[in-house]
Amino acid sequence: MFYYSIVQQSIESAGAPERRPYRSGRREAQARATRQAILDAARRLFAARGYASTTREAIAREADVAVQTVGAIFGTKRALLDALVADADRGDPGSPPAAMRSWPHDLREQRDGAALLRHHAASSRAVSERTAAVTEVVRRAAAADPEIAELWDALRRQRHRGQATVVELLTALTPLRTGLTRTEAADLLWTLTDDALYHALVVERAWRPERFDAWLGDALCSLLLDA
Repeated sequence: MFYYSIVQQSIESAGAPERRPYRSGRREAQARATRQAILDAARRLFAARGYASTTREAIAREADVAVQTVGAIFGTKRALLDALVADADRGDPGSPPAAMRSWPHDLREQRDGAALLRHHAASSRAVSERTAAVTEVVRRAAAADPEIAELWDALRRQRHRGQATVVELLTALTPLRTGLTRTEAADLLWTLTDDALYHALVVERAWRPERFDAWLGDALCSLLLDA
């Protein structure tokens, strides 16, 4: 519906003098900085206090902006949480979501199944570095909010589909461990690349990222491939 509205407006404006919108690079930079400050404040407060106990007013104070600014940029607190999830997934501002990046191509470039799984282990850890804190916020909020519970379920299903894709790429290179089905392999990948495991070992137990990468790669090879 929205797309066709834009098309119609383009047709109606054909032949009219072209207007070039005025853009201020400084204003755009300030707007991006304000948006990021609000996201950072929300991330800190949601992690420290929980989603339900954090108000937009508290987020505004933490970000040093007016509460009206939070509302103008994000609208509802739920929309702010959605933006946090998307921001964590992107990693770098303006970059596409992780699911749309080149990771399937990178996995296809691996020479064998073990190399693919070790590459996937390192990539998963890098993603968890960005997403683990926000994932925990959503998980905790889902227990008390039915709408966020739906978001949580959707995120988990989406991640499982991603792991199933990894299994497809893996089996194009090498057979799975004897007796292991593709569904079971996807389940194992889904479990071991969960943000909660990264948080437990790297954040809580202070494992070095390199140690975690090596351990996870070894675990995936042992569980999914024959020796």
